[in-house]
Amino acid sequence: MIMSCLKYLERRLNQLTRFEIKKSSNSQYYFVLKASNGQILVTSETYTTKESAKAGIQSVRTNAPLASVLDLT
Repeated sequence: MIMSCLKYLERRLNQLTRFEIKKSSNSQYYFVLKASNGQILVTSETYTTKESAKAGIQSVRTNAPLASVLDLT
């Protein structure tokens, strides 16, 4: 039951958000994660190759669903 709920939420999140790969003014690649309303949720560091930016996206996809929140306030 829990796994099916998580899979549903993951599919829904993928429908509501998207990654965009962009090129900076100094020809470096980076990605942003956008919400369905167009708001940028995350901006990555810059990468020298598009393949590295894609690897960064894959890392976020792999690691973020399990990330915990640590409130340091």
